[in-house]
Amino acid sequence: MERRGEVVATGAGAAALGHPAEAVAWAANTLGALGVTLEAGALIMPGALHASVPAVAGDTFRARFDGLGAVTVRFA
Repeated sequence: MERRGEVVATGAGAAALGHPAEAVAWAANTLGALGVTLEAGALIMPGALHASVPAVAGDTFRARFDGLGAVTVRFA
């Protein structure tokens, strides 16, 4: 991830319990044991792949994801 064009963090899917799918499976199993079911089409996020980075007004962040592309956000 870049802030104002400078790399500020990197991450890997393996940081989420070894694989993002493992984190989702853990969540589903844990919730299931509590009687909570996941609805079809629900958005499930496996967790953070690096530490949070503070943002201030005027910051622009760009994140790139292998196989998916990039996303950019600017904080006003």
